[in-house]
Amino acid sequence: MNTAFSDYLVPMHMSESRFSQFQRQRGFSARHSFVALKDGRVAAFWFSSPPDRRYGSRAYTLSVGTDPAHRRKGLSRGLLEAVLDVQRAEAASGLQLEVITTNAKAVSAYEKLEFQRHRTLRVYKLQKAALQEANSGRWSIGMLEIDELPADEGAYFDTEPTPQNSRSAMIALSPDVHLVGARHNGRLLGWAAAFEDGAVAQLAVHRDHRRRGLGKALLSELATRTRGEQLNFVNVDEAAEGLNAFLGGAGAEELLKQFEMRLVL
Repeated sequence: MNTAFSDYLVPMHMSESRFSQFQRQRGFSARHSFVALKDGRVAAFWFSSPPDRRYGSRAYTLSVGTDPAHRRKGLSRGLLEAVLDVQRAEAASGLQLEVITTNAKAVSAYEKLEFQRHRTLRVYKLQKAALQEANSGRWSIGMLEIDELPADEGAYFDTEPTPQNSRSAMIALSPDVHLVGARHNGRLLGWAAAFEDGAVAQLAVHRDHRRRGLGKALLSELATRTRGEQLNFVNVDEAAEGLNAFLGGAGAEELLKQFEMRLVL
């Protein structure tokens, strides 16, 4: 992966331990993933999850890459065909993945493989210093267990989290996930979750309790529990107007955008 992404907009420098976390967080399945070999070395790869009923029985593509020395040889298409064979056998409805919007070559390559753009996702960073004046409000904030989250999240989320920010991803990386919640009179008003590196997986506030400082208070609590000087938000749906407005108002800086692309079987 590091070689395949060495010349990208954001070069990759992933350690073996981080790669293991990456696999668990995104639902890697060896049975659904394939590599192309040249002289015993990996020339290209397509890493995939199994079909996921929570995402309409689509499979999530964790990552696709080719060693620069082996590009333009049709390896990705061959790998995709192998992936699709096993996905069809398990009644997958399709695949989904993300690609940086400014990576025109990659977007075009996926479109040639019959992927279509489905939604636009934003990536932000927020300096923790901007959260120091969070209002405590009329709620108590404390640690939550994942099984305390509501089964029905419809009143808390405006759009569906991407797979690497899903509840399954948090379970997969538990206990290395910081999950805090706000309660009032025993009722859960909202929660926020972040991985150890400060990447925020979820920020959810009940629609009846928004615009009262609760989101900022939840993030402020996360800021004290994660390392580094900033919180990162990867794949915030552009259609989530309230969340995007909140992040902009809190001083978050947009770093880039990604397309979520889908291939329908």
